[in-house]
Amino acid sequence: MTAGKYDAVAVPLLSSARSVGGFAGRAALGTVFLMGGSLVFRHPEGPTHAAGNFLGKLKKRVAPLNRFEDRDLVRLNAAVQCAAGASLIAGRIPRVAAAVLVGSLIPTTLAGFPFWEAEPGPERIRMNADFTKNAALAGGLIRVITHP
Repeated sequence: MTAGKYDAVAVPLLSSARSVGGFAGRAALGTVFLMGGSLVFRHPEGPTHAAGNFLGKLKKRVAPLNRFEDRDLVRLNAAVQCAAGASLIAGRIPRVAAAVLVGSLIPTTLAGFPFWEAEPGPERIRMNADFTKNAALAGGLIRVITHP
């Protein structure tokens, strides 16, 4: 089979579309964490309250965490999400940034949306939806890690 006259154009365009798609995907994912982390960092009260039960259990298992206030741990997690989100948007070490965000997203999701502990009703439905959304975000981040 011989190369068609359009192959020389099609291959660079496909490569360009992939890079644009990769940038758009990383930017969308990174923005979620940059904006969300920034909001939590500035206003940690609600997330700190929501994470209280989870952090109490975690502190029993990981003793060094006991020297930190819950609010400080929530703000640290938010700062990590801001920094890694910005790195993902900028395309600087995107695989590392995505891995850091997955690591940050797991405790965030377990602490913030324990739908299995909620009574049946609207709150449980909302928590389940947010848990599922975070699982989808983790899937997108795993894609960045495995397909640079």
